[in-house]
Parts: sequence; structure tokens; C-alpha cells
Amino acid sequence: MDFRQLKYMLTLAEYQNMTHAAEALYISQSALSHYVKNVEEELGVQLFNRTTTPMTLTYAGKCYMESARRILLEDERLQKELRDITQHMTGKLTIGTSRDRASYMMPRILPLFSERYPGIVPDVFTGSDQKLMDALHSGQVDLVLLPESRRGIPQGVCSEKLFREELVLATKAGVLPGSARDAAHPHTVVPGALKNKPFYLLFPEHESRMVCDAYFKRHRIKPEIRMELASTVSCYCMAAAGLGFAIVPYFTTRLANPSAPTELLSLGPTPETWDVCIFYRKDSYLGAPELELIRIARELFSNERLV
Repeated sequence: MDFRQLKYMLTLAEYQNMTHAAEALYISQSALSHYVKNVEEELGVQLFNRTTTPMTLTYAGKCYMESARRILLEDERLQKELRDITQHMTGKLTIGTSRDRASYMMPRILPLFSERYPGIVPDVFTGSDQKLMDALHSGQVDLVLLPESRRGIPQGVCSEKLFREELVLATKAGVLPGSARDAAHPHTVVPGALKNKPFYLLFPEHESRMVCDAYFKRHRIKPEIRMELASTVSCYCMAAAGLGFAIVPYFTTRLANPSAPTELLSLGPTPETWDVCIFYRKDSYLGAPELELIRIARELFSNERLV
């Protein structure tokens, strides 16, 4: 079986543009166009509709791509099984996560992993939650490291909990008066004290923003949204500069290094938390290297908390 054929066709289906697909494959546009023409003639069916911009798949093309993905994923699974059987620990392991988590977690995980499996080359793929799950489905990544979504786990995907992470309130030290703290829990804010306060929040499609919105709704808080941003680090730095407040995952406060003293508080006597998980396809194979990476991540971060 010509795996190169499958990869070329899938790449063109992804980019929907001959020039961009050729660049991604490091071949000329004319070579890719000729290759696609030969494949279609060999199969006796048209896979791509070239009259549309961007290019689209015909019905036959959709069937072809779905089968191509399954074949390549099954080949990947076989290669990993043989790797573990022979103990010939070489290959590539791609982990998908957000940009901020990659900056904080991967420099701590990967050195330990590479020390244990020097023949396995780790790679990091970053993007939005949806982009990461799409990459997992298509086989671009082996594992995805993200908080568990309130929208549930996508079909065909499994998860393992790594650790529970707290979301905390961040602001410049001295901004909140003593009356804004819970008398019985000095490291906890009184939710009512946050009414009409200025906040820096992620865009609405982010999982962290959904948690914030649910918190505000539960406590009948109407925040003044000063700015919506794409990074929890950006939200945190704005709050730390004394411009307002932010609600961010605890790891963000360890990643950023604000110039001014910052205060971190729990959002209630019962902290606001979520489970950070490893996601993988149900039909994928988790061998020794994959399980070791999961073990390292769980061991490194399971004891990190605010107080």
C-alpha cells in the first residue's frame, strides 16, 4: 500500500489549496497536481472538485479520506505495538496543548521524558481546544493535554485525569480591602465584593471563560468587562498591573512574572476547580512511552495548589 499517496491526498484535503498543500509537503505545485491526477485516473473517480475556491471534496473524495485516515491510524498503532514488543524505542510522540500550558508544563515534562526515552522525539502542537481535538481525530497528535470541557468528551475520545487545578482571582496587592475577604478563610474572596468590578477575561469560546461566566451567574455578579483577550497570561498581567481583576488557572500565576506584587485568592470556601486531563483516541495504542509521559505529568503537577 502506498502510504505516501494517502498522506498527499489527506494534506490536500486539509489545506484545500494546491499551492499551500505542496508547500506543506515540500514538493512543487505541478508535481502534486500531477500526482493527484494520476491517483484519480488509477481509481477511476474524481476526489477533488477543482471548480470551487477553496477546493472541496467530492462524495467519493470524502469516502476516500475517511478510509485513508483509518488506514494511517491503524498503521501508526501497529508501529507502536511493534516498538513495545521489540523494545526498539524510537519514533515520534506529539503532544497537543494550549500555548500557555506548553510554555509552563512542557519544559518540565519533556526533559524527564527524554531522559527515560532518548530515542523517542517529542513534539508539541499548540492551538485552540477545537483545533487540538480536530488534530487528535485526524492523527496529527497522539495525546492532548487540556482541562476537561463542560461540553463533554468528543465521540471516539478517552481521557485520563492528571490532576485537579484551581482557578484563582488575581489582582494587584492592596487593591482589595479586608472586608472583601472571607473572615473564616482569609485567602478567599467574598463573591459579592466582585460586583461591578473591572475584569480582564478570555474570549467567550475559551473553556476558562465559560467557567468564569458560570461563576458570575451563580453569584449574581455583573462584572465590568474591560477587555477580552486570547491568553490567560495577558489577563493575569493586566490584573497584576492594577488595572482590574482576572480569574485564571493557577499554573498561569506560576508562568507569568509581573513587575508589581500580586494577590491571589480562592473564589470561595469551596475552590473553583477543573480536572486537567490527557485525551487520546479510543482506537489508539498507549505504549510504554505514552504511559510514562502521563505518569510524569501527573507526578509533577498533582501537588500544585494555591494554599
